[in-house]
Amino acid sequence: MELIYPAGIIILGCVALLLFLQWKNLSRPPCIRGWIPWFGAGFEIGKAPLEFIEKARIKYGPIFTVFAVGKRMTFVTEEEGINVFLKSKEVNFKLAVQSPIYHTASIPNNVFFTMHEKLHTMMKGKLGTSNVYRLTGQLTEELHEQLENLGLHGTMDLSNLVRHLLYPVTVNVLFKKGLFPTNAKKISEFRQHFQVYDEGFEHGSQMPECLLRNWSKSKTWLLALLEKNMPDIKAYKSAKDHSMTVVQAMMNIIEMEKNEQNQPNYGLLLLWAALSNAVPVKIRLKCLRMT
Repeated sequence: MELIYPAGIIILGCVALLLFLQWKNLSRPPCIRGWIPWFGAGFEIGKAPLEFIEKARIKYGPIFTVFAVGKRMTFVTEEEGINVFLKSKEVNFKLAVQSPIYHTASIPNNVFFTMHEKLHTMMKGKLGTSNVYRLTGQLTEELHEQLENLGLHGTMDLSNLVRHLLYPVTVNVLFKKGLFPTNAKKISEFRQHFQVYDEGFEHGSQMPECLLRNWSKSKTWLLALLEKNMPDIKAYKSAKDHSMTVVQAMMNIIEMEKNEQNQPNYGLLLLWAALSNAVPVKIRLKCLRMT
């Protein structure tokens, strides 16, 4: 009898804990755990991330959690849920974006928190509505140059046309004139790597790189390209007014904080933020063509 009572108490305690955990999980999104401890659904999501997430959305609804490689990743796939998340008073922007920035650009936590306010203020000053007009002349000139290079005849997929025009224009204005490659093979290589990086950015911001091998290779390639060209970007001077580019202004701030080794990483973030907008431009062009 002396052994029965402790055993009974232990069993009741385990049952109570199990019921409590089940009750607690009722208020949480459904969780896909897989069958391997710690690794979870890593194998499944690693094979085809986009397909896995779409199937999960259909099966479990717009909000669900995936447990993989020791991490819980909650996906919000509808606009209504995203708006609720972004407007929540419990959300701290810097804390929310720090981890994605580390994954997508390999910027350490301490560097991000040190640089965030200074770089944010600089970007608002350079690219805010009151100053962005300063770039319109150079943008127009670069765009005309790219249009002239197209020739008078030919056909091209709309997506490729937008990339063909806007990628070199944006890079040459924000970074330095001539940074974007002119050799056809190198242009194709750049577009391929950036497209892989851009399309996988959302998943790369949350998932371990070991599950996104192609995305990781493209990220490494882009970082190497920027690191190689950093000396030329720093030394560049506009032929017209010797004004600093946006990237040069960013580099100056990073240098003042003694974080020069992270300049290519911040350059990669700026490159992505600038070029990824080519897709919305393409959508607007389609709408104009239809109307």
